[in-house]
Amino acid sequence: MRLGVVVRRIRRRSWLRCCWLKITQDTITLIRSAARRCLDRYDVIDETAADGLRGRLTRSDYHVEGKPQILWSSAQARAELVAELFGDAMLIIEVCAPIADTELAAHVEMLRIVAGQDIEIVDEDNEAGDPAGPRIRHGVAVERVISTVDTDARHGHRSRSDRYDGYKILMTACPESDLITAVVAMSATTHDSSILTVLLGADPVAVKEVIADTHYGSGPLRQNLADRGIEIVAPAAPASAPKGMFSKTDFTIDLAAATIVCPNEQTAIIPVRPPGMRIQVRFETRSCTACPIKDRCTKRAGGRVVEISPHEELLAAARAARWTPEFLDRYRERAKAERKIALIKARQKHIPWRGLIKANSWAKLRVGALNLDRIGRLGLLT
Repeated sequence: MRLGVVVRRIRRRSWLRCCWLKITQDTITLIRSAARRCLDRYDVIDETAADGLRGRLTRSDYHVEGKPQILWSSAQARAELVAELFGDAMLIIEVCAPIADTELAAHVEMLRIVAGQDIEIVDEDNEAGDPAGPRIRHGVAVERVISTVDTDARHGHRSRSDRYDGYKILMTACPESDLITAVVAMSATTHDSSILTVLLGADPVAVKEVIADTHYGSGPLRQNLADRGIEIVAPAAPASAPKGMFSKTDFTIDLAAATIVCPNEQTAIIPVRPPGMRIQVRFETRSCTACPIKDRCTKRAGGRVVEISPHEELLAAARAARWTPEFLDRYRERAKAERKIALIKARQKHIPWRGLIKANSWAKLRVGALNLDRIGRLGLLT
């Protein structure tokens, strides 16, 4: 392919992990670090008042780097430390919040976030029998700040077992020229498919086809691309079902006739669907109760329920095409994207700059250098 020719196909790889493991901080370190920043800034504004505030705090070791020296194997000692840090954090916020200083206000807000996201107040009569007062929250808060050093970094995961901290870099590439056509760095919690339209808009040429993984196989995205005249080659997410039970694909769904036939040849009528709304189709309880294969279909006391998506036509067609030779042949081209990702990560496992803006700048510089190298190899540079 020569430069300037309209791109027929575009390779889309869903994500690329880039992270700084060293900046990830636990709850204790987050609160202590945020509190230290508030106190240090308060020193600059009013040293006498800051000394007075320090005298009112339960702990006096915020100037010391590292974790407090306690018996970490003791649950009681850990609980006491959490209570002390939380109490000090609330006092610092109360004293510093009214002060008109932009930098101090930013530090106070960060302290408010890190204390609130990881700590909860337990009532005396809780079911678990835990002592009343502050404790580490069970689970991970949505959009949890993981570092006071890089406040844009977040927890991310590709699967339940594959987790990382930092950012994700998403890219598109043209298989004919082997050039990366667009790149963007995003928060690790951003869903890949939500950025595809941004990448397509940044592409210098018109895109006719997108080859992507299952992250981009949702109904809304398929509809969006179809409305723009862009074909997508991506597997639709398989219909879920408990192990050994019938899934939605075991039912014969005829949208034109507005019927669903179950594996036992029972028929349910699909009601008229409001535009853009999903509906649930329920089989008669009487038919399901007497069904000889009910144990493989549903555990509900009533009849089986089948949900119809507002994009059911597109998803059904994608699921039907998933294992056809034509689809597999076209989808095989996506594997070339792995090499482009490897080139971006080569000798640079971690983004060297902090913050989302700088992560984006690094990604564009990196991709620009790779594209220049590729153009030179194509003999287009003189």
